[in-house]
Amino acid sequence: MQRNFALVLLLVTALSLGMSDSRGATAKPDMTDGEYVCPPCGCGNDDHVYDKPGYCSVCGMQLILKGTAAMPVAPQNPPPDRKKAAILIFDGVQIIDYAGPYEVFGQAGLDVFTVAVSPAIITTAMGMKVTPHYTLDDAPEANVLLIPGGGVTATQQDARVIKWIQERSKQAEYVLSVCNGVYILAKTGLLDGLTATTFYDLIDGLPAVAPKVKVVRDQRYVDNGKFITTAGISSGVDGSLYVVSKLFGKARAQMVALNMEYDWKADSNYARASFADRHIRRVFGRNLRLPVPQGAQYKVLSTEGATRNWEVKWQVEGDASPADLLKLIGDSLVANQWVEQRGSNRAANRSAWKFSDEDGSEWSGAAEAQPAGNRTVSVRLRVVRTGAKSAQPRGNSVAAEKIVIRDAWIREMPPSTRLTAAHMVIENLSGRETALIAARADIAGTVELHRAEMDNGMMRMRKLDRIRLPVGSTELTGELHIMLIDLKAPVKEGDRVALTLEFENSISKTVMVPIRKRLAE
Repeated sequence: MQRNFALVLLLVTALSLGMSDSRGATAKPDMTDGEYVCPPCGCGNDDHVYDKPGYCSVCGMQLILKGTAAMPVAPQNPPPDRKKAAILIFDGVQIIDYAGPYEVFGQAGLDVFTVAVSPAIITTAMGMKVTPHYTLDDAPEANVLLIPGGGVTATQQDARVIKWIQERSKQAEYVLSVCNGVYILAKTGLLDGLTATTFYDLIDGLPAVAPKVKVVRDQRYVDNGKFITTAGISSGVDGSLYVVSKLFGKARAQMVALNMEYDWKADSNYARASFADRHIRRVFGRNLRLPVPQGAQYKVLSTEGATRNWEVKWQVEGDASPADLLKLIGDSLVANQWVEQRGSNRAANRSAWKFSDEDGSEWSGAAEAQPAGNRTVSVRLRVVRTGAKSAQPRGNSVAAEKIVIRDAWIREMPPSTRLTAAHMVIENLSGRETALIAARADIAGTVELHRAEMDNGMMRMRKLDRIRLPVGSTELTGELHIMLIDLKAPVKEGDRVALTLEFENSISKTVMVPIRKRLAE
């Protein structure tokens, strides 16, 4: 009995010691004393071990004890001076316009906060309730100022907001607008003389609000130095990652994107406003409302294409013949300055059209309506860009002189190889960002713009629709290059190839490029 009592007493004592240890004793099972790490935030410094509490030297987040949950430890030193990002919010703000950039800047280690006219709760475009951190009067200075879009009309007419943006822009390193937030920014006059973009369905109206701004539709975000504008909605994530790359380097932006599981391409050519369906939407609206006779109904079956072509398919059910539908479609096209092309080859259920776009480029269209069953008709409308405008605008000859091609060469390949690459440096001295959009050479069946990138451990070539050319030099000497495919004859050292490069605004330059001997490998 005494032995059993002693064993019980020993067990109780051991449990008591264990309980006291959990409340503050120094023993820490399965932990490493004195080793601190950054919480897993995506800054790329998560594996670095510090020997005392403090703050991450990369992102500024408070360190945690290695092996513990991500709970902050008591600081021994004041936090470093982290860069700040201020996000303007207002009633009707689009959620992703500010929440996407908030996530990007936060993961990159910036101190992010929202600012509104008053401390009252904000109601977003879809009913989310948000309490701002600061008002216009008490918000701290920030390195980045972000202006999202949404229901912007009241905000762009608020003199207090306009003045606040004007003043805070003087102190900020970068000012970024998302979607139609550019309408607010343009109202300040800070974009006058610069280039900008916005949401695809509002881009045609931007010149009316900002007549001194050059509006572009083929860029996901536009960099003017301090002032950066993005296209619609999700492009704010791309623009914010780009700002992070300018603040901290490309690697930081890439690591943030990877941690967010976001497929970020710094040179993404996805610009919704440049798609060829804009010509169809101008006729039938954003929802592609097909005119049909009374008693008939339609639905959109598909809408797909690219920048130079597009096709929409509808299905119509009810009292509607193919001829009736073609007549109604034709009336709508004529009202939008399309011209019908009549001829001997015109089919009964098909019509051909031509029109010019806002830049004077020529397009062809084809409408078709065919029976598809009992009281059902299939309708298809296609548009294809057939050629650029016939004459260059005034001033293009001057602009062309400000695009300089130097150090161009084409690699010699074995006679059995039917492709090669052209390399060069392009200097943009125009003072504004532009882009290389195409290239051609008589010696090749196809010439494409390419980027080399790693994909699952393998180097692959990705075709590009455009290569951004910011002010300064852009090297097409490795990762970026021009591929000459399906060579019509071998190229060898000493030869020269005429290579024509096409830039935005119909500028083109032809250079004689020498062939260099293939280096030994």
